[in-house]
Amino acid sequence: YEVIYTDDARMKLGDGIRRQCFNCGAVETVTWRRSMLSPGKLLCNKCGLFERTHGVPRPKTFPRRR
Repeated sequence: YEVIYTDDARMKLGDGIRRQCFNCGAVETVTWRRSMLSPGKLLCNKCGLFERTHGVPRPKTFPRRR
């Protein structure tokens, strides 16, 4: 069967339905979190903690340090 990835927090998980981070697209994480900026969307642990701490979505890439 085909696997479907969803970032919708309301969708029930079952055969062929897996979670995916709304921000970065990760499919495996320690903890799934709900987005405060985009209600009803799932975030991976990294993106969820970043959003809660900074109040903005986690960037795809960070500026390089010198």
